[in-house]
Amino acid sequence: MDEGIPLGRVAGFPLTVHWSVLVILWLFTWSLASTLPDAAPGYPPPVYWLAGACGAAVLLASLLAHELTHAIVARRAGIEVVGVKLWLFGGIARLGGEAKTPRTAFWIAASGPAMSLALAAVFAGAAVGLRVVGMTNIVVAVAWWLAVINLILGVFNLLPGAPLDGGRILRAYLWRRHGDAVRAAVGAARAGRIVAYVLIGVGLLEFLVSSLVGGVWMVFIGWFLLTAARDEETWVLTRQSLAGVSIADVMTAHPHTAPGWISVEEFIQRYLLGDRHSSYPVENSDGAITGLITLNQLRGVAPDQRATTLIRDAAIPRDEVATAELHEPFIGLLERLARAAEKRALVVDSGRVVGIVTASDITRLIDVRRLALPQPAGGAKTIGNGVA
Repeated sequence: MDEGIPLGRVAGFPLTVHWSVLVILWLFTWSLASTLPDAAPGYPPPVYWLAGACGAAVLLASLLAHELTHAIVARRAGIEVVGVKLWLFGGIARLGGEAKTPRTAFWIAASGPAMSLALAAVFAGAAVGLRVVGMTNIVVAVAWWLAVINLILGVFNLLPGAPLDGGRILRAYLWRRHGDAVRAAVGAARAGRIVAYVLIGVGLLEFLVSSLVGGVWMVFIGWFLLTAARDEETWVLTRQSLAGVSIADVMTAHPHTAPGWISVEEFIQRYLLGDRHSSYPVENSDGAITGLITLNQLRGVAPDQRATTLIRDAAIPRDEVATAELHEPFIGLLERLARAAEKRALVVDSGRVVGIVTASDITRLIDVRRLALPQPAGGAKTIGNGVA
Protein backbone atom coordinates (compact mmCIF):
# COMPACT_ATOMS: atom_id res chain seq x y z
CA MET A 1 0.00 0.00 0.00
CA ASP A 2 1.43 3.35 -1.03
CA GLU A 3 1.71 6.35 1.26
CA GLY A 4 -1.42 8.04 -0.04
CA ILE A 5 -2.27 11.66 -0.78
CA PRO A 6 -1.21 14.13 1.93
CA LEU A 7 -4.05 16.39 3.13
CA GLY A 8 -2.19 18.49 5.67
CA ARG A 9 -2.45 18.08 9.42
CA VAL A 10 -5.39 17.34 11.70
CA ALA A 11 -4.99 17.83 15.46
CA GLY A 12 -1.28 18.17 14.77
CA PHE A 13 -0.98 14.82 12.95
CA PRO A 14 -0.12 14.41 9.25
CA LEU A 15 -3.20 13.10 7.42
CA THR A 16 -3.04 11.08 4.22
CA VAL A 17 -5.81 9.49 2.18
CA HIS A 18 -5.40 6.43 -0.02
CA TRP A 19 -7.30 6.36 -3.31
CA SER A 20 -9.26 3.32 -2.05
CA VAL A 21 -11.22 5.70 0.20
CA LEU A 22 -13.26 6.42 -2.95
CA VAL A 23 -14.37 2.78 -2.85
CA ILE A 24 -15.71 2.95 0.70
CA LEU A 25 -17.31 6.33 0.00
CA TRP A 26 -19.14 4.76 -2.91
CA LEU A 27 -20.14 1.70 -0.87
CA PHE A 28 -21.42 3.82 2.01
CA THR A 29 -23.30 6.12 -0.38
CA TRP A 30 -24.88 3.19 -2.23
CA SER A 31 -25.75 1.38 1.00
CA LEU A 32 -27.50 4.39 2.52
CA ALA A 33 -29.18 5.54 -0.70
CA SER A 34 -30.60 2.04 -1.29
CA THR A 35 -32.09 1.76 2.22
CA LEU A 36 -33.54 5.26 2.55
CA PRO A 37 -36.62 4.66 0.31
CA ASP A 38 -37.91 2.17 2.90
CA ALA A 39 -37.10 4.36 5.90
CA ALA A 40 -38.21 7.65 4.34
CA PRO A 41 -40.47 7.05 1.32
CA GLY A 42 -41.73 9.70 -1.04
CA TYR A 43 -38.53 11.41 -2.24
CA PRO A 44 -37.10 11.38 -5.79
CA PRO A 45 -33.97 9.18 -6.39
CA PRO A 46 -31.52 12.13 -6.63
CA VAL A 47 -32.47 13.18 -3.09
CA TYR A 48 -31.70 9.70 -1.77
CA TRP A 49 -28.32 9.70 -3.49
CA LEU A 50 -27.52 13.17 -2.17
CA ALA A 51 -28.48 12.11 1.34
CA GLY A 52 -26.42 8.96 0.88
CA ALA A 53 -23.35 10.97 -0.14
CA CYS A 54 -23.76 13.33 2.82
CA GLY A 55 -24.15 10.41 5.23
CA ALA A 56 -21.08 8.68 3.75
CA ALA A 57 -18.99 11.83 4.19
CA VAL A 58 -20.06 12.13 7.84
CA LEU A 59 -19.27 8.45 8.39
CA LEU A 60 -15.81 8.97 6.91
CA ALA A 61 -15.33 11.81 9.39
CA SER A 62 -16.40 9.37 12.13
CA LEU A 63 -13.68 6.95 11.01
CA LEU A 64 -11.18 9.78 11.15
CA ALA A 65 -12.34 10.64 14.68
CA HIS A 66 -11.79 7.00 15.69
CA GLU A 67 -8.17 7.07 14.47
CA LEU A 68 -7.46 10.54 15.83
CA THR A 69 -8.55 9.31 19.26
CA HIS A 70 -5.95 6.54 19.07
CA ALA A 71 -3.35 9.07 18.00
CA ILE A 72 -4.16 11.61 20.73
CA VAL A 73 -4.07 9.00 23.50
CA ALA A 74 -0.77 7.65 22.15
CA ARG A 75 0.73 11.16 22.00
CA ARG A 76 -0.30 11.84 25.58
CA ALA A 77 1.47 8.61 26.55
CA GLY A 78 4.68 9.93 25.01
CA ILE A 79 4.57 7.75 21.90
CA GLU A 80 5.47 9.29 18.55
CA VAL A 81 2.61 9.37 16.06
CA VAL A 82 3.87 9.20 12.48
CA GLY A 83 0.51 10.08 11.00
CA VAL A 84 -3.10 9.10 10.40
CA LYS A 85 -4.19 7.45 7.19
CA LEU A 86 -7.62 6.70 5.73
CA TRP A 87 -7.98 3.83 3.27
CA LEU A 88 -10.22 0.99 2.12
CA PHE A 89 -10.63 -0.64 5.54
CA GLY A 90 -11.20 2.57 7.47
CA GLY A 91 -8.09 4.08 8.95
CA ILE A 92 -4.72 3.57 10.58
CA ALA A 93 -3.03 5.58 13.31
CA ARG A 94 0.63 4.90 12.56
CA LEU A 95 2.72 4.92 15.71
CA GLY A 96 6.49 5.34 15.83
CA GLY A 97 6.93 3.36 19.03
CA GLU A 98 5.43 0.83 21.40
CA ALA A 99 3.51 1.30 24.64
CA LYS A 100 5.77 0.86 27.66
CA THR A 101 3.15 -0.75 29.91
CA PRO A 102 0.07 -2.95 29.47
CA ARG A 103 -2.07 -0.15 30.91
CA THR A 104 -0.92 2.31 28.26
CA ALA A 105 -1.42 -0.28 25.51
CA PHE A 106 -4.95 -0.91 26.76
CA TRP A 107 -6.00 2.75 26.77
CA ILE A 108 -4.54 3.38 23.31
CA ALA A 109 -6.40 0.37 21.90
CA ALA A 110 -9.69 0.95 23.72
CA SER A 111 -9.92 4.65 22.89
CA GLY A 112 -10.89 4.11 19.24
CA PRO A 113 -13.88 1.81 19.81
CA ALA A 114 -14.92 4.04 22.71
CA MET A 115 -15.08 6.97 20.29
CA SER A 116 -17.13 4.96 17.77
CA LEU A 117 -19.59 3.87 20.46
CA ALA A 118 -19.82 7.43 21.77
CA LEU A 119 -20.56 8.68 18.25
CA ALA A 120 -23.25 6.02 17.91
CA ALA A 121 -24.90 7.37 21.05
CA VAL A 122 -24.57 10.96 19.79
CA PHE A 123 -26.16 10.17 16.42
CA ALA A 124 -28.95 8.16 18.09
CA GLY A 125 -29.65 11.07 20.39
CA ALA A 126 -29.59 13.43 17.43
CA ALA A 127 -32.07 11.22 15.56
CA VAL A 128 -34.48 11.27 18.50
CA GLY A 129 -34.09 15.03 18.91
CA LEU A 130 -34.61 15.67 15.20
CA ARG A 131 -37.76 13.58 15.24
CA VAL A 132 -39.10 15.55 18.23
CA VAL A 133 -38.54 18.93 16.55
CA GLY A 134 -40.27 17.73 13.39
CA MET A 135 -37.27 17.35 11.05
CA THR A 136 -37.96 15.57 7.76
CA ASN A 137 -37.93 11.77 7.78
CA ILE A 138 -34.93 11.49 5.47
CA VAL A 139 -32.67 13.51 7.80
CA VAL A 140 -33.78 11.44 10.78
CA ALA A 141 -33.14 8.23 8.81
CA VAL A 142 -29.60 9.35 7.96
CA ALA A 143 -28.92 10.09 11.63
CA TRP A 144 -30.17 6.62 12.64
CA TRP A 145 -28.03 5.02 9.91
CA LEU A 146 -24.94 6.83 11.23
CA ALA A 147 -25.76 5.64 14.76
CA VAL A 148 -26.13 2.01 13.66
CA ILE A 149 -22.98 1.97 11.50
CA ASN A 150 -20.85 3.55 14.24
CA LEU A 151 -22.24 0.99 16.69
CA ILE A 152 -21.33 -1.83 14.30
CA LEU A 153 -17.84 -0.40 13.77
CA GLY A 154 -17.27 -0.02 17.49
CA VAL A 155 -18.41 -3.57 18.27
CA PHE A 156 -16.57 -5.08 15.29
CA ASN A 157 -13.31 -3.42 16.31
CA LEU A 158 -13.67 -5.02 19.75
CA LEU A 159 -13.41 -8.54 18.32
CA PRO A 160 -10.51 -10.15 20.23
CA GLY A 161 -7.87 -10.58 17.55
CA ALA A 162 -5.03 -8.48 16.15
CA PRO A 163 -4.86 -6.23 14.21
CA LEU A 164 -8.32 -5.14 15.43
CA ASP A 165 -8.49 -2.92 18.49
CA GLY A 166 -9.96 -5.84 20.41
CA GLY A 167 -6.81 -7.76 19.61
CA ARG A 168 -4.72 -4.90 21.04
CA ILE A 169 -6.87 -5.02 24.17
CA LEU A 170 -6.34 -8.79 24.37
CA ARG A 171 -2.61 -8.22 23.94
CA ALA A 172 -2.59 -5.73 26.83
CA TYR A 173 -4.49 -8.21 29.02
CA LEU A 174 -2.13 -11.09 28.20
CA TRP A 175 0.87 -8.83 28.72
CA ARG A 176 -0.37 -7.85 32.17
CA ARG A 177 -1.26 -11.43 33.06
CA HIS A 178 1.97 -13.10 31.93
CA GLY A 179 4.42 -10.21 32.07
CA ASP A 180 5.72 -11.08 28.59
CA ALA A 181 5.01 -8.59 25.79
CA VAL A 182 6.22 -10.98 23.09
CA ARG A 183 4.03 -13.84 24.26
CA ALA A 184 1.08 -11.46 24.47
CA ALA A 185 1.62 -10.17 20.93
CA VAL A 186 1.84 -13.71 19.56
CA GLY A 187 -1.34 -14.71 21.38
CA ALA A 188 -3.23 -11.68 20.02
CA ALA A 189 -2.00 -12.35 16.48
CA ARG A 190 -3.08 -15.98 16.64
CA ALA A 191 -6.46 -14.95 18.00
CA GLY A 192 -6.68 -12.61 15.01
CA ARG A 193 -6.22 -15.54 12.67
CA ILE A 194 -9.07 -17.40 14.37
CA VAL A 195 -11.33 -14.34 14.05
CA ALA A 196 -10.34 -14.05 10.38
CA TYR A 197 -11.23 -17.69 9.66
CA VAL A 198 -14.60 -17.22 11.36
CA LEU A 199 -15.34 -14.13 9.27
CA ILE A 200 -14.34 -15.93 6.08
CA GLY A 201 -16.62 -18.83 7.00
CA VAL A 202 -19.54 -16.51 7.79
CA GLY A 203 -18.93 -14.64 4.54
CA LEU A 204 -18.97 -17.83 2.48
CA LEU A 205 -22.19 -18.93 4.17
CA GLU A 206 -23.77 -15.55 3.54
CA PHE A 207 -22.62 -15.68 -0.08
CA LEU A 208 -24.25 -19.07 -0.60
CA VAL A 209 -27.47 -18.43 1.33
CA SER A 210 -28.50 -14.80 1.05
CA SER A 211 -26.27 -11.91 -0.03
CA LEU A 212 -23.72 -11.97 -2.83
CA VAL A 213 -22.23 -8.54 -2.09
CA GLY A 214 -22.33 -8.88 1.70
CA GLY A 215 -20.77 -12.34 1.58
CA VAL A 216 -17.94 -11.32 -0.72
CA TRP A 217 -17.23 -8.24 1.41
CA MET A 218 -17.12 -10.33 4.60
CA VAL A 219 -14.71 -12.81 2.99
CA PHE A 220 -12.56 -9.92 1.79
CA ILE A 221 -12.39 -8.43 5.29
CA GLY A 222 -11.57 -11.86 6.76
CA TRP A 223 -8.81 -12.39 4.22
CA PHE A 224 -7.33 -8.98 5.04
CA LEU A 225 -7.40 -9.70 8.78
CA LEU A 226 -5.80 -13.11 8.22
CA THR A 227 -2.96 -11.57 6.23
CA ALA A 228 -2.47 -8.76 8.74
CA ALA A 229 -2.45 -11.18 11.70
CA ARG A 230 0.18 -13.34 10.03
CA ASP A 231 2.29 -10.28 9.24
CA GLU A 232 2.01 -9.11 12.83
CA GLU A 233 3.17 -12.44 14.20
CA THR A 234 6.09 -12.40 11.79
CA TRP A 235 7.01 -8.89 12.88
CA VAL A 236 7.05 -9.92 16.54
CA LEU A 237 9.33 -12.83 15.67
CA THR A 238 11.63 -10.54 13.75
CA ARG A 239 11.88 -8.07 16.62
CA GLN A 240 12.69 -10.86 19.05
CA SER A 241 15.29 -12.46 16.80
CA LEU A 242 17.05 -9.11 16.27
CA ALA A 243 17.37 -8.26 19.96
CA GLY A 244 20.97 -7.31 20.68
CA VAL A 245 21.91 -6.83 17.02
CA SER A 246 23.64 -3.54 16.25
CA ILE A 247 24.05 -1.66 13.00
CA ALA A 248 27.69 -2.78 12.88
CA ASP A 249 26.51 -6.40 12.70
CA VAL A 250 24.38 -5.74 9.64
CA MET A 251 26.06 -3.13 7.46
CA THR A 252 28.31 -3.52 4.48
CA ALA A 253 31.49 -1.84 5.70
CA HIS A 254 33.54 0.45 3.49
CA PRO A 255 31.17 0.25 0.52
CA HIS A 256 32.21 1.12 -2.99
CA THR A 257 31.59 4.80 -3.65
CA ALA A 258 30.56 6.70 -6.76
CA PRO A 259 32.53 9.81 -7.80
CA GLY A 260 30.01 12.61 -7.97
CA TRP A 261 31.88 14.48 -10.68
CA ILE A 262 31.66 11.82 -13.42
CA SER A 263 28.75 11.24 -15.76
CA VAL A 264 26.11 8.57 -15.35
CA GLU A 265 27.28 6.91 -18.55
CA GLU A 266 30.88 6.74 -17.34
CA PHE A 267 29.81 5.39 -13.96
CA ILE A 268 27.77 2.62 -15.57
CA GLN A 269 30.59 1.60 -17.90
CA ARG A 270 33.54 1.90 -15.49
CA TYR A 271 32.02 1.06 -12.11
CA LEU A 272 28.62 -0.61 -12.32
CA LEU A 273 29.21 -3.31 -14.92
CA GLY A 274 30.64 -6.36 -13.24
CA ASP A 275 29.95 -5.06 -9.72
CA ARG A 276 27.42 -6.77 -7.45
CA HIS A 277 26.28 -3.68 -5.55
CA SER A 278 23.07 -1.75 -6.26
CA SER A 279 23.66 1.28 -3.99
CA TYR A 280 26.67 3.58 -3.81
CA PRO A 281 27.43 6.51 -1.51
CA VAL A 282 28.31 9.51 -3.68
CA GLU A 283 31.48 11.39 -2.78
CA ASN A 284 32.78 14.74 -3.95
CA SER A 285 36.36 15.60 -4.79
CA ASP A 286 37.41 16.03 -1.14
CA GLY A 287 36.02 12.62 -0.13
CA ALA A 288 32.89 13.88 1.66
CA ILE A 289 29.72 11.83 1.11
CA THR A 290 27.04 13.99 -0.48
CA GLY A 291 24.31 11.50 -1.34
CA LEU A 292 23.35 8.03 -2.52
CA ILE A 293 22.99 6.67 -6.04
CA THR A 294 20.96 3.51 -6.65
CA LEU A 295 19.85 1.54 -9.67
CA ASN A 296 16.48 3.28 -9.46
CA GLN A 297 18.08 6.70 -9.78
CA LEU A 298 20.23 5.49 -12.66
CA ARG A 299 17.19 4.08 -14.46
CA GLY A 300 15.51 7.45 -14.03
CA VAL A 301 18.09 9.10 -16.29
CA ALA A 302 17.08 8.86 -19.95
CA PRO A 303 19.67 7.04 -22.11
CA ASP A 304 20.28 10.11 -24.26
CA GLN A 305 21.05 12.20 -21.14
CA ARG A 306 23.44 9.82 -19.39
CA ALA A 307 26.53 11.26 -20.98
CA THR A 308 25.72 14.80 -19.78
CA THR A 309 24.18 14.08 -16.37
CA LEU A 310 26.58 13.95 -13.44
CA ILE A 311 26.23 11.34 -10.72
CA ARG A 312 25.83 14.01 -8.02
CA ASP A 313 22.88 15.48 -9.91
CA ALA A 314 21.12 12.12 -10.26
CA ALA A 315 21.76 11.00 -6.68
CA ILE A 316 19.51 11.25 -3.64
CA PRO A 317 20.84 14.14 -1.51
CA ARG A 318 22.41 12.99 1.75
CA ASP A 319 19.88 14.84 3.92
CA GLU A 320 17.12 12.74 2.30
CA VAL A 321 18.84 9.42 3.02
CA ALA A 322 18.26 7.58 6.31
CA THR A 323 21.31 7.45 8.55
CA ALA A 324 22.25 5.28 11.51
CA GLU A 325 24.96 5.35 14.12
CA LEU A 326 27.45 2.50 14.00
CA HIS A 327 26.59 0.97 17.39
CA GLU A 328 22.87 1.75 17.71
CA PRO A 329 20.37 -1.15 17.92
CA PHE A 330 19.43 -2.39 14.48
CA ILE A 331 15.72 -2.76 15.29
CA GLY A 332 15.37 1.01 15.58
CA LEU A 333 16.69 1.49 12.04
CA LEU A 334 14.45 -1.30 10.76
CA GLU A 335 11.38 0.50 12.12
CA ARG A 336 12.50 3.79 10.55
CA LEU A 337 13.12 2.17 7.18
CA ALA A 338 9.67 0.54 7.30
CA ARG A 339 8.20 4.07 7.12
CA ALA A 340 10.70 5.37 4.55
CA ALA A 341 10.42 5.30 0.77
CA GLU A 342 14.10 4.37 0.34
CA LYS A 343 14.97 1.12 2.16
CA ARG A 344 18.66 1.93 2.58
CA ALA A 345 20.68 3.82 5.16
CA LEU A 346 24.14 5.29 5.45
CA VAL A 347 26.05 4.30 8.59
CA VAL A 348 28.04 7.03 10.29
CA ASP A 349 30.63 7.00 13.05
CA SER A 350 31.85 10.31 14.48
CA GLY A 351 30.26 12.08 11.52
CA ARG A 352 32.04 9.92 8.93
CA VAL A 353 30.26 7.45 6.64
CA VAL A 354 31.67 4.00 7.39
CA GLY A 355 29.10 1.70 5.83
CA ILE A 356 25.74 1.16 4.23
CA VAL A 357 22.70 -0.95 5.09
CA THR A 358 20.72 -2.20 2.10
CA ALA A 359 17.56 -4.23 1.65
CA SER A 360 19.64 -7.33 0.85
CA ASP A 361 21.64 -6.86 4.08
CA ILE A 362 18.39 -6.72 6.06
CA THR A 363 16.83 -9.72 4.31
CA ARG A 364 19.88 -11.89 4.83
CA LEU A 365 20.18 -10.96 8.51
CA ILE A 366 16.52 -11.70 9.23
CA ASP A 367 16.66 -15.03 7.41
CA VAL A 368 19.84 -16.10 9.18
CA ARG A 369 18.72 -15.02 12.65
CA ARG A 370 15.34 -16.72 12.34
CA LEU A 371 17.03 -19.87 11.07
CA ALA A 372 19.66 -19.90 13.83
CA LEU A 373 17.57 -19.00 16.85
CA PRO A 374 15.23 -21.55 18.50
CA GLN A 375 11.51 -20.91 18.31
CA PRO A 376 9.74 -19.68 21.46
CA ALA A 377 8.02 -22.27 23.63
CA GLY A 378 4.99 -23.87 22.02
CA GLY A 379 6.16 -22.85 18.55
CA ALA A 380 5.32 -19.22 19.26
CA LYS A 381 6.57 -16.83 16.68
CA THR A 382 7.25 -13.36 17.38
CA ILE A 383 6.86 -9.14 14.99
CA GLY A 384 3.76 -4.36 13.18
CA ASN A 385 3.46 -1.22 14.63
CA GLY A 386 0.50 1.05 15.05
CA VAL A 387 -3.12 0.68 16.01
CA ALA A 388 -5.58 -0.47 13.35
